[in-house]
Amino acid sequence: MPRPTRIRPGYPTARSAAISLLLLASLSTARAQTAEQGTWRIYYQPSRDRVQLSFEHNEDGRRRHGMTSFGVSPTELRGLSVSQLSSYNGPVKFQLVRDAGTFNFDGELRDGRGTGFYTFAPDSRFPQQLASRGYERPTTEQQFWLALHDVGYAMLDEMRKEGYERPSVNQLVTMGMHGANLEYMKSLSAAGYRVGDAHRLVTLRDHGVSDDFIRELSDAGYKGLSLEDLQDLRDHGVTPDFIAALRRFGFNGLTTDQLLEARDHGVTESFVEDFRELGYTDVTLREFVRMRDHGVTPGFARQVRSSTGRLASVDDLVRRRDRGDY
Repeated sequence: MPRPTRIRPGYPTARSAAISLLLLASLSTARAQTAEQGTWRIYYQPSRDRVQLSFEHNEDGRRRHGMTSFGVSPTELRGLSVSQLSSYNGPVKFQLVRDAGTFNFDGELRDGRGTGFYTFAPDSRFPQQLASRGYERPTTEQQFWLALHDVGYAMLDEMRKEGYERPSVNQLVTMGMHGANLEYMKSLSAAGYRVGDAHRLVTLRDHGVSDDFIRELSDAGYKGLSLEDLQDLRDHGVTPDFIAALRRFGFNGLTTDQLLEARDHGVTESFVEDFRELGYTDVTLREFVRMRDHGVTPGFARQVRSSTGRLASVDDLVRRRDRGDY
């Protein structure tokens, strides 16, 4: 009688291994069709009552590879309590539910930090909800990005309420990726600005025109500025601190054009202060701009004073500098 084949635990036969490979391939194919996947990390910040959540996306053919990170309230993580975030060590499963779909997390948590794998399950109702609002139906990949950046029904409805031209789904994805989201839109509205165009909103967000920046300028006396003025001031580094520095030297009531000119030509606080220490107390802002343009530095003015025994006028300093004196 032939001896029966003994199967050692943990060591599959060739047949069982082949079956396992087929099952894994089937599961992988099904997963690729229904879910994005990758790895996640979290870091709990008790002082801010925030969880920093990071996603690393796998590269899979048409899909991309990269990292996305943002903060969420602990209450947004279903199945994960604050007490677990604070002191629990062990395996965890939790979810982040968005209008476009649900992220399912599986991994380990230790001392407020965690890591593991996630999958994304798109919400089957979402494409029809977008279509009912006049948008094209999103692809699974677009749905993933819309969910990741929380571009949902509230944002779409707010855009309609504020009279935005309807963007494409791709534009919605871009808005989410750049942080031009519902919170940002509402912050500008609260400051008195309704942008009305998705591309413009993204540009303003990218250039750092925030409600904090608008409020600080308003507190400095610059109220009701146009969006163009706000973007120009932000791009050129005209901050409330820069305005305050000029005011300390008596330059008050400056127009936005004067502020931009001074900043662009390098009229800094230290530049003005050094000239004041030399005795140039009655120089106008325009004269400071002129000296900066012609390369008249405090060191050059000090050299002229040492040579002539007196303070030269701004015109004299410029002429000497242009001639190449000293």
